[in-house]
Amino acid sequence: MKRSLFRPGGPVNIRDMGADQYRATINLPSDTDGRIARECPDASCSPGYFKVKPGTGITGKQVSAFCPYCRHEADPDDFATKEQQRYARELVVREAHRGVDNMMRDALGLGASGRRKLNGGLISMEISLKSAPLPYVRQPFEDEVRRDVVCPSCALDHTVFGLATWCGDCGADIFLTHVATELAVVRSMVGDIDRRREVLGRRVAAKDLENCLEDAVSIFEAAMKAITRRHIAASGVTPDEVEAKLKKVGNAFQNVDRAGEMLRDILGISDPPEVPWAELAASFAKRHPITHNLGVVDRKYLERAHSAEREGCEVRMTVAEVCKTLDHVLAAVSAVHGLLFAANPWEGAASSPLPR
Repeated sequence: MKRSLFRPGGPVNIRDMGADQYRATINLPSDTDGRIARECPDASCSPGYFKVKPGTGITGKQVSAFCPYCRHEADPDDFATKEQQRYARELVVREAHRGVDNMMRDALGLGASGRRKLNGGLISMEISLKSAPLPYVRQPFEDEVRRDVVCPSCALDHTVFGLATWCGDCGADIFLTHVATELAVVRSMVGDIDRRREVLGRRVAAKDLENCLEDAVSIFEAAMKAITRRHIAASGVTPDEVEAKLKKVGNAFQNVDRAGEMLRDILGISDPPEVPWAELAASFAKRHPITHNLGVVDRKYLERAHSAEREGCEVRMTVAEVCKTLDHVLAAVSAVHGLLFAANPWEGAASSPLPR
């Protein structure tokens, strides 16, 4: 019986399709959290890399999958990473080497020992085959991705870089879920401050609280920049024009007053939504002395915040104030997002990817 190049089954689950055609099914390795890496098929998408947890999200027959960054839609198999593709090729090549070796043994009539003796009277011959080591297969090298989020629409458990927008399974706009998840991390840090005060002292606890406030400002800035990018890109301008307009934004979203100017001039929101902007501005103003003056009140802060605090003293901040600031950040981002995208949730879906 003629031996096939590939044996059925095996480590790559070979199926003989006939006419010297074979189909291999590769089981991709997952990370320590049980997630499998995915990569956007669109080469222009950046970062384009994310991970999903099998068994969550759409568990039935899935026709399409989506990129969380640019919402590129394609067959789920098209989201295999370059490392996974390399790994699959190496597995198949190794099986091909094994198959060729076995076919040679059959053709030469070699036994399990790899030798065959030919007796022909006065002359005796021995044929042997020494097989080369099978090619080495290296496991896929995958990046570490630590921003975990669960889609509220289809329950896909996945991880992304930065603030992504779309669910990788159902394609829903879950941007606000990403923002809320980031804020929840900071809220957990705030909740641990009393314990750290007891264990590590008041100064460490004070620094923790300052860092949490800075994180709140950073999340607001990143979220508003992402919203701005998506809104600009939806107008049909080129990626270079998007970047040029974003460059004008600079760090404006670190300041609530300047953020209001951006809402009006770039996002076209002349009547800002009803959010506690004044309280948010007062909290954001404390970021300046924290970042640039070790938390000590200076004249610039007093002028900007109209505060009664004394110059040279440390800025006053409480756990309750930081928690309230986190609430206000989510309220502000949600309100602006709703004004711009609620009517058309897919607006800007074909735009350039969000920044990391």
